[in-house]
Amino acid sequence: MKRFGFLLTPAQIASKLNGTTNFINNIKLDNVAELTEANEHSVCFFENPRFLDSLKNTKAGLVFVPKNFDVNQLKLNVNLLLIENPYIHFMMLVQTWLKLDLPKLKGKIESSAKIAKSASIGKNIILGSNCVLGENVIIGNDTIIESNCVIKDNVKIGGNCHIHPNTTIYEDCILKNNIIIHAGCVIGADGFGYLFHNGIHNKIPQVGNVIIEDDVEVGANSAIDRATLGSTTIGKGTKIDNLVQIGHNCQIDENSVLCAQTGLAGSTIIGKTVYLAGQVGVAGHLKIDDGAMVGAQSGVTNGIPKGAKYFGTPARDAGLQKRIMVSEKYLPEIVKEYKRQQKAKDKK
Repeated sequence: MKRFGFLLTPAQIASKLNGTTNFINNIKLDNVAELTEANEHSVCFFENPRFLDSLKNTKAGLVFVPKNFDVNQLKLNVNLLLIENPYIHFMMLVQTWLKLDLPKLKGKIESSAKIAKSASIGKNIILGSNCVLGENVIIGNDTIIESNCVIKDNVKIGGNCHIHPNTTIYEDCILKNNIIIHAGCVIGADGFGYLFHNGIHNKIPQVGNVIIEDDVEVGANSAIDRATLGSTTIGKGTKIDNLVQIGHNCQIDENSVLCAQTGLAGSTIIGKTVYLAGQVGVAGHLKIDDGAMVGAQSGVTNGIPKGAKYFGTPARDAGLQKRIMVSEKYLPEIVKEYKRQQKAKDKK
């Protein structure tokens, strides 16, 4: 349950949405919650028929339900908003409510922050305790950098960004506008590159950078390595989950999604609106084209064409992989029959 200080009524919410109302009262609402934990001041949503019993027993003050929902199924006195895509509209409400509840932030720089004289800081900046800004750092307006962040030399961060605690951004990296970096991330560490020569692993200098375009979000404890030469790039609107590793010189295009514990080896190219589920591993120097989807725990060793759906290790077309998995259950009997035939053959 998430509570808000800014109160709303069902009528106020409905006035901003294109839905049909079935209201019993106009109670004050102050939280969003699951159906099972809701109280009379809660807003909830219902979309999946599996949760009909929870809806029938909820104490919520307002529930978003599908536009074609049969209200006669309910005996409760509950306010209903009948609307297309209840979940989407519910989340839009949460987003708006968070903004309404947010006090007007005023720029503040904690006394323990260390800022190089050559750094340039925009208007209304919040800089938390023990932050360090290196030489020639540029920070745009309305950006928040929380406690214990280190922003190294020549980094550029745009406007309306939010860098959560304990993040390190290495030198020369560029973060554009409306970017969220969650706690513990490392942006721009050296790529993993070594040359075996004269019996030892010689470190290859990593002198490129990382460029993150507008509206990207990076989850906690993820790492995006700098390029050997050139840039590792994250395209506009891409969303990266927690504990994701992106190797040097990777190129990720717009609006792709990388789920937790995914790892990209160096120079991987990811197209537009690609979805990589959890724990996907991608070998380097290959391309996953626009609109492709890769299932969880897959190992990608070859390029994937546009719009394809792959999973498994090695990752194959989903249809083929399913047939292989179905066939596997017959292997013990096939092996048994093979051994029987070999035994019979040897007796001859």
